[in-house]
Amino acid sequence: MKFEIKRYKKVIYWLGGILILIIALNIGINQWIKSELPAIIKEKNDTAYDFEFEDLRFSIFNSSISIEKVSIKPKADHDQPIPLVISANIGEISVVGVNFIKLLTKKDLSAYSIEINKPDITYTQPEKKDTTPNNSKLGNSINVSNFEINEGKFKLLSYKNQEKLAEINNIDIQIGGVNLSERTLEKDIPFTYTSFQLTCDSIYYKINPSQELKSNSLKVNDNLFLLKNFKISSIENIAKLNPKKLNYRLMPDISAPNVTFTGLDWGYDKTDEFYFRASILKFDSVDINVKNDKETNERKKDSLGYLIPFKLDIQKVLVGNSKLKIGNSLNAQNINIQIDKILNQKNKKLSIENVLLKNPSITTYVVQKETVKKVAQKVDFKDFIEVKNVKIENGTYKLNKHNKNQNLLKVNHINFEMAGIQMTPETFYEQIPITYQNVRLSAASIDYNPNHIYSIKAKKITLNNGDFSLSNFEMKSKISRTQFVRQLKKETDLYTLSANKIDVQNMNWGFEGKDMFFKVPKIDINTANANIYRSKIPADDTKKKLLYSKLLRDLPIILEVKKLNLKNSKVEYEEETENSTGAGKLTFANFNASIDNIYSGYKKSTVPDVKADIKTNFMNDSRLTAIWTFNPMNRSEKFNIKGSIFNFDANKMTPFIKPYLHATAEGNMKEIRFNFTGNDVNATGDFGIKYDNLKVTLYNKKTGEKQKTLSAVGNLLVKSNTGEKYHEEKIKPVNRNQDRSFFNFFWICVQQGLKQTLLII
Repeated sequence: MKFEIKRYKKVIYWLGGILILIIALNIGINQWIKSELPAIIKEKNDTAYDFEFEDLRFSIFNSSISIEKVSIKPKADHDQPIPLVISANIGEISVVGVNFIKLLTKKDLSAYSIEINKPDITYTQPEKKDTTPNNSKLGNSINVSNFEINEGKFKLLSYKNQEKLAEINNIDIQIGGVNLSERTLEKDIPFTYTSFQLTCDSIYYKINPSQELKSNSLKVNDNLFLLKNFKISSIENIAKLNPKKLNYRLMPDISAPNVTFTGLDWGYDKTDEFYFRASILKFDSVDINVKNDKETNERKKDSLGYLIPFKLDIQKVLVGNSKLKIGNSLNAQNINIQIDKILNQKNKKLSIENVLLKNPSITTYVVQKETVKKVAQKVDFKDFIEVKNVKIENGTYKLNKHNKNQNLLKVNHINFEMAGIQMTPETFYEQIPITYQNVRLSAASIDYNPNHIYSIKAKKITLNNGDFSLSNFEMKSKISRTQFVRQLKKETDLYTLSANKIDVQNMNWGFEGKDMFFKVPKIDINTANANIYRSKIPADDTKKKLLYSKLLRDLPIILEVKKLNLKNSKVEYEEETENSTGAGKLTFANFNASIDNIYSGYKKSTVPDVKADIKTNFMNDSRLTAIWTFNPMNRSEKFNIKGSIFNFDANKMTPFIKPYLHATAEGNMKEIRFNFTGNDVNATGDFGIKYDNLKVTLYNKKTGEKQKTLSAVGNLLVKSNTGEKYHEEKIKPVNRNQDRSFFNFFWICVQQGLKQTLLII
């Protein structure tokens, strides 16, 4: 028993001695470090930096080193260029759990933790970029279980005037399982890790001399990226800058209270390709303001490269209650976006599953025309972008005049869907740079104010692929006829139009190269009303009025409308002279027309004849039929119009025949037939009539008074009844007034027929 106690005492003595030796060694090493190490460092330091510290402690018990109040700064007397101009003050560097044996024998650093507290680092940009290869002198590896930086501060200064270019405050970084070796050093991220977390209070970065980036805080870990109060802002006098003279691009102004990524995963894969993955990217709101950039630097052929030059996979993007302003041209409010499944295969394809835009209010502006020098820019587009489906729900669109904020156009309750969208290197250079499979559009109403005279409105607008429809169309004057005439310098018609419904079938439009085309098999216009009012008080407009064949031939687009149907409609023409009491009115009720082959002549040598088959009730009770044909490619503007009118009260034509024929007629026109052929110069043809109880009154051309004697003689010479006999004449050639419309030309042909068949003047 005594032997055992003695043996235990020896062990205790030995352990106590070893402990005392370790304590003494620990104290001795610390004393040596404090007294000798600063001088050794100063003597042996052949680097470009001065390294100083206030206190260094070493502990054998937990294999730790602690250095306090460290200072690193460039040497003032260093005669070689300094590759990294860095100044740093560090509160404490603590390394715990160091395997000193492994460090000394294999030059591998293994530690439980490295903690750097309150580092304040300032980096000054070098005058020239260092291109000297850096051969690493690293040992085999560095392995640290826990690496921390606490309450750090980083600042980047410019070389010339020490201007602040970037600053990050109160940085906290925790990285777990750090491994750095010669193999990882060659990677873009020169170490591997098992966990990561970074937080900081504020971020500042000068993007260019005119703009800066700021954020109040940033938090990043393995699963989360949270950026608060993110802003890109411009200096106050940016409006005075001339973009053409800048050698940098201006970024848009952006502010976002919260930017959040969740399910975050990023890094480099086995092939050293960078990748970025996230479950959700969320913006609580974003305010984007793009400055006007009317002039840009002249650039040679630029390569746009790829929109996203790395692997990207984001499952969902959410943007709430955001704004977008582009100079004086666009202002969008209440933007709420959801984007599903963004997948980018590097250098191959960017695909997006769905884009949903809810309740946006978008306003674009018409600004005063300015002469802007257009700089031809060529770009090299390489991307293949695919969006499977785009939707807009319950949107509002406005077009305003910017200087007065006057509303020109408003479209309410817009719902839009487009599927199968693709942009490729081939489509990018087309007038419409995308292709798509299906498009649908609906809107509750449209209100258009093209000028101070007219207002255009419609309801229930729909577009389903190629089928287009709208209801309750109307174009009305916002001013009275008196106000309209008062402002005229020359004769101009005032139009009032409406239609219960307009349907366009299988509409196909787009571009063939740079040429726009519009092709449709059928357009139906139902229950339309058209009123054309003309005052003869203003001076004549002496400009030549082109015939419809000429207008179609010179139309600068490819137009093909195979059939246009006008159903159950009404057309009125009113004309008022200075001496008339009210306007005389021509009325075509129950107007039905079928017009075939409305083709333009653009880039064509032949087109089929335009044929209009018209059936209507003239002056509400007389049946009128007409067939009107012409061909846009006939440069003489040849046309033919033939038809007939049945059971017409001649007295209803008084307001129109009296000013031109200086005559009036009473009686029943049982039938009028006409067949006129003409061109841009003159016309002739056949005109025939059957009538009952005809009475003619003639008037003096100058005084307008009745010529009773001449009227009586005329009525004696003209039969009051033709009976069943049809009185037909070949009308004398009628010359066209070049400053009058086709319908005026047709009317003077009718007048000539009336003269030859009824009157003796």
